Amino acid sequence: MFRICFIDDDEEFEIPLFRDVFGEAFDIITASEYVDLKSKIESRENWTPDLFVLDLYFPSGPENKEAIKELKAEPLSVKNDNAEIKMAYINYLQAQKRLKEVLDAWNQNADGGLILAEKVTADYPDTPIVFYSRKATPEDVIRCMAAKNVYSVERKPTGKDSDNTIELTRLAQQRIINRFKIAISKADPAKLEQKKEAAQVLSEMLRDWN
Repeated sequence: MFRICFIDDDEEFEIPLFRDVFGEAFDIITASEYVDLKSKIESRENWTPDLFVLDLYFPSGPENKEAIKELKAEPLSVKNDNAEIKMAYINYLQAQKRLKEVLDAWNQNADGGLILAEKVTADYPDTPIVFYSRKATPEDVIRCMAAKNVYSVERKPTGKDSDNTIELTRLAQQRIINRFKIAISKADPAKLEQKKEAAQVLSEMLRDWN
């Protein structure tokens, strides 16, 4: 049975869901912080990870307590009017803005996940990494694929609520298991290297545009 390490800062929902859905297919160690995960690995005799699955939007610094206080004081005001394309687009922009404000307040961004990947690679240089995220943007994916040891970025199934998310994750179970196994096998390293080179070029272009 392959051994997987999963790191996610959501200990109440994401970690239990991951263990529940993938626990029969893999021998799993989970934690919300890398230092705790490494301690758990070292406490097991002859236990070497085959794959690290990392949350991408991970804290990259301390939270902004003042910004969090302001967010909690403001009700989310996004209208729900699907009749007009214009209104739907305005709603989309408002939701995007709100998401960025929330992520910024808790200092959650792709930098956090990439920092985490660097720590993993330093300690386990031969172990592949898969990012598992529902908030990753195309720009995030490009940055991730340019990083060392990252084999893929997988989208977390996302439903309209927690129950629906659990249901969709279970439905996607075999597809995600197969993707994890592809990363573990390090299939087609030449093709992966080509992807990384392309991602590096695109990443540099994105920096020039920003």
